[in-house]
Amino acid sequence: MINRIKTFIKKYPLPIIIIITLIFFAVILVITVANLYPSKRIEVLVAPESASITINGKPYKNGTYNLPVGNLSVKIEKEGFKMQEFIFDSSSSDKLYTYLVQDDGSLSWYDDHQEDAIIMTTIGDYQASIMEEQYNQENPIISHLPIIFAEYDNEYNYIEFRIDGGSFSNCHSSFCLKVTDTTGNNLEHAKKLISDAGFNPDDFEILYEYTPIVPLE
Repeated sequence: MINRIKTFIKKYPLPIIIIITLIFFAVILVITVANLYPSKRIEVLVAPESASITINGKPYKNGTYNLPVGNLSVKIEKEGFKMQEFIFDSSSSDKLYTYLVQDDGSLSWYDDHQEDAIIMTTIGDYQASIMEEQYNQENPIISHLPIIFAEYDNEYNYIEFRIDGGSFSNCHSSFCLKVTDTTGNNLEHAKKLISDAGFNPDDFEILYEYTPIVPLE
């Protein structure tokens, strides 16, 4: 077999060279095109599953696809549901997850379609985790909370308070710190603990609540 190949190459050297050259340039062309138009594996998950999904003008179904890296034009629609049209940046996420709401604003469809309800729950959990991650990034002090202080000072006076973070009823911003003081007059002490954690107390809206310990009868 090897001898036949050698004989064929000796007999037709020019065509062999041309074929090898064409293969070489074809490989180079494929690599060049791949570099010019990079792609990424993107998971598409939409509820209801029967909704029409269009990405950059092409139809898709739920699944995982090689899609271009960058801004993708997405359109999702189903009769009886509010259409969604948005730009998805595939360079920042590998999950295109969303669900449709009915024209009347309800989600009653999912009460009667269990498979779509499961998909919607998966999407909702993912979106909630993304929001939580973003919230934590915007408020890094969360990783240090709650700060709980409960000790006796040098004169054996008991001191107790705690610092929590989040959105509270009397909070005027999206994130506040709340000092709940059970022994009183510990706001400045609480601010010092915030500084000790590496944050500037002046950067936060701080709520103070004195809630004295009620002795047991």
